[in-house]
Amino acid sequence: MMYGGVLVVGMGLSWVRYTTDDGKAEKQGVPLLEEKKEDLTSILFASPDADAKVELRKDALGTYGWVTVTEHKQKKGKEGEPPPPVETKVTSFKAGSAGDKLIESLAPMMAMRELVGVDETKIEAFGLKDPTTSLAVTAGSKTATLDIGGETYGAKDLYAKHRESSRYYVVDDELIKPLKFAATRLPERNVFSYKVEELDNITLSKGGKSVSWLQHNKEDRAADWWERLPTPGTDEVGKKDETFANWLEKALKLKSQSYVQAGDEPVAPSAAFDLAFSVQGKPTETLHVLALEDDWFANSDFTRGLVKLTKSAVADTADEVEDILEGREPPPDEKKPPAPDAPPGSPMGGPPGMGERPAGMPGMPPGMPRPGMMPPGGPMKKAVPAGGE
Repeated sequence: MMYGGVLVVGMGLSWVRYTTDDGKAEKQGVPLLEEKKEDLTSILFASPDADAKVELRKDALGTYGWVTVTEHKQKKGKEGEPPPPVETKVTSFKAGSAGDKLIESLAPMMAMRELVGVDETKIEAFGLKDPTTSLAVTAGSKTATLDIGGETYGAKDLYAKHRESSRYYVVDDELIKPLKFAATRLPERNVFSYKVEELDNITLSKGGKSVSWLQHNKEDRAADWWERLPTPGTDEVGKKDETFANWLEKALKLKSQSYVQAGDEPVAPSAAFDLAFSVQGKPTETLHVLALEDDWFANSDFTRGLVKLTKSAVADTADEVEDILEGREPPPDEKKPPAPDAPPGSPMGGPPGMGERPAGMPGMPPGMPRPGMMPPGGPMKKAVPAGGE
């Protein structure tokens, strides 16, 4: 309670309200780095367990974050012996939507409030005497670095010291969480950026054969449909293609399981198929799907690197590509044969008499147990012929 009171009374006076250029978002607090998103160049998080670096890169498709996570794992040694060296694991990947939100939250970089009158006693209580965790955000030649302390009383917000000014603040823990768990929270899972309602054309290719489709009524999801376009130089005519529409639903569910790291690339994978997504006025994104034994991989303009795909959707999708290109209906799924028809009156598929009584079967005499039922008084005795056994 003491520190809660100190925070309220000792609040700094540099609190501001900030609105983004597009007017869609508003931030309130104390500005630590007043830069726009497009000015950010890097975000660096350091802690005893893991370091995470987010580099802001730009290409024809726009700005994106590229993340490098270095995990530190200290294994237990034998008693009385020096501890074994710390093991490190480095992974790199493109940041997904969680990374985009993180970048937005740091442009500008804001504290919730400033603390004044902080003495040595409070510094230790705030966990800032010997901090082991830090966050540094760089925009051009400017850098704001925060040493991160403990949690505030009764909340999950964090105490922090601004290195450049030696001032103390309270910051939202949501600035730290995505970076603390960067290896699982920040990776990109999508393999293309466009939503189906944005798409104008799709081209599917395999082994030198390509077919294109045009989407009609894309703004109305209840009335949209795909037209299979005629092959150039032929007398084909365009036609509605529901088979492709059904296949596309599965293809759009392809997801990245993980990014393939340097040195772990598959050797000589085979090309499964390519998908090119076109939106008027925007760059075309092409997805290349590859196969190697039981594993599936992909790279695209959007992923900016090779990813391993989840197997749940890609195998069936790839198996049907040739049928889709030829305009054939793919064969039905034969993995689960239909259950045999149950006889009339037998819901569970057993013999007649186990469910309802078949038509025409006479009723049981009163008191007569049904087959398989125990009669009152115990088990039925074996019939003994006259004269004994």
